Amino acid sequence: MKVAVIDVGFNSLKMVRYKVEPDGSAKSYGQLGAMAKLGEGLERTGYLGNEPISRTVDAIRLCRETASLESVKHVLLIGTSPVREAANREEFLKRVQEQTGLKMRVLTGNEEALYGLLGAIRSIDATNVLFFDLGGGSLELSYIEKLRVRRILSLPLGSLKLTSAYAGKDGTFSKKSRSRMAKQIAQQLPSRRELGLDKETVLVGTGGTVRAMARYAQDAADYPFDKVHSYRIGSRSVQQMSREFFRLKLPELNRIEAIGEGRSETIAAGALVVRTLMKRLGFKQVLASTHGLRDGILTEFLEGGVRNSDGVAQREDVERLLARRDLAPGLVDHAELLECLFRNGLVDEREKKILLTAAWRGMAPDCAEADPDAVFGTLMSEDLPMSHEDQLLMAISVVRARRPRTANWFVRRYASVLAHDAKQVKKLGSCLRLMEVLDRSKAQFRVAYSGGLRISVIQNEGPFPLELARMAALTFSSAIKRPVTIFVSVKERERHAGLVKVGS
Repeated sequence: MKVAVIDVGFNSLKMVRYKVEPDGSAKSYGQLGAMAKLGEGLERTGYLGNEPISRTVDAIRLCRETASLESVKHVLLIGTSPVREAANREEFLKRVQEQTGLKMRVLTGNEEALYGLLGAIRSIDATNVLFFDLGGGSLELSYIEKLRVRRILSLPLGSLKLTSAYAGKDGTFSKKSRSRMAKQIAQQLPSRRELGLDKETVLVGTGGTVRAMARYAQDAADYPFDKVHSYRIGSRSVQQMSREFFRLKLPELNRIEAIGEGRSETIAAGALVVRTLMKRLGFKQVLASTHGLRDGILTEFLEGGVRNSDGVAQREDVERLLARRDLAPGLVDHAELLECLFRNGLVDEREKKILLTAAWRGMAPDCAEADPDAVFGTLMSEDLPMSHEDQLLMAISVVRARRPRTANWFVRRYASVLAHDAKQVKKLGSCLRLMEVLDRSKAQFRVAYSGGLRISVIQNEGPFPLELARMAALTFSSAIKRPVTIFVSVKERERHAGLVKVGS
C-alpha cells in the first residue's frame, strides 16, 4: 500500500510518499515540494491572500495528480499555522476541496507539536528529548522524559513570520531590527527551568531551516556523507552561521547550494531562532532530524486513529504510540546471545546496539542477497536511530560478515571517520557472520559462558551446517580472544544421523 502526506505550512508545501509493508512498517520513497508561501501577508492583514491561495491550490493539485499517477491509495492533507490563524480559513478550505478533491485537516498548535515529536522520536536514540519544529509561521516545542510528554508549546516564531516583521524591503536586516527581533525571540522562549528539562535531555530539531543549516555546516567541514538526519551541529557552528547569514545579501545566499533560492530570504531569521534557543537553554549541540510532522501523521493513520471524540489528538494518545517502540522484528532470537556477550564483557553497550541494528537490517531480504557495495549504500542511506559514526561501523561490519576484502576497502576509505573504531570491524563482522549462520539454519539454540562462549543447538528444521558454524565460531573466537564452541545435542545428532556428518 502507498500513502502520501501533504503538509501545507506558512512558507512551504511538501508531499512525502510512503510505501507501507504488510508488517506495518513504512519507508518514504519520494518527495515533492513547493515554496507556495501561503502565509505571505497574513501577519499584516489577518487573511490569506488570493495569490498565495492560488499558488497553494495549484501545488496541492500537482501533488494529488502525482499521487494518482503512482497509484497512491491514501492522500492525507494537513494544514498548519497559516490555515488555523487565517480569518478566511473556511473559505480557503472550501476552495481546496472543490478544486483538488481533497479535504484538509487543520492541526491545532499542540497537535502540530505532538505529531512532529511522534514522527521524529522513532529515528532518534534517546528517551529524554526536547524536540523543536521550526516552520515559516511557528515554532513548536515538545519535551518528553522517558517517553512521557511533559511540555508542549507553540510559539509565533516562524522564520517567514519574523522575516516579514523585521526585514527591510530588500530582505536584509538593519542592526536595530536584528536586535529587536533577537529580543522578541528571547522573551518568548521558555527557560530550561520552566520546561523542567532533565540534564540528559537531547535537543532535536527539524524543519527546512535546520536541514539547510546542517547541509551548510557539512559543506564547510567537507563532510564525507550526503546525509542530514542525525547530523550534530555544534553551538559554535550555529553562531558562525547566524552571523554569516545576516552579513550576506540575498543574491549571495541564493548562490549557496545548501540554502537555495527558496529559503534564502528566511534563513537568517531562522538561524537566529536556533541560535537563541540553544543559548537560552544551554545546549552545546543540536541533532538535525529529517523526520517529523508528516511521519507522525502517517503513524497515527496506520494505527487506525488515536484522536478523541472531538477529533483532536491529546498527549495521552501520542504517548500510547510512543510506547510502541518495540524491538525490531527478527531480533528476539539473537537477544539472548548478545545479552550473554554483553553480560560477560565481550561487547559493550554501544557494540550491542550496533549488532542489534545490524542483525535487523543486514538480514532483511533487501540486504541478505545483495551485492556488498549495494548493501553498504542501502544501510548508509537509511535514517536509523544512531550516530553517523555508529551507522558507518554497522554498515561496514555487515559487509565484513560476507566479504572481508571489500570491508577492508571501506575501512581504508573512511579511516578518518572510523579512527580507533576500525579495530571493531573484525569483531562485529565475525559476530554477525555467526549470527547469520544460526539465523539461516533456523536453529533453536541456547548460549552459556564459562571462560568461553558455548552455543548449544537444541532443535533444527533440517541438517545443521556444522562446518559453516564452526568456521564462523573460529573467526569470532580469534576476534574476542575467547573460546567459542558449537555443540549439537545428542538428540539432534540422532535425528539427523543419516543427513549430516557430525564430528565427535
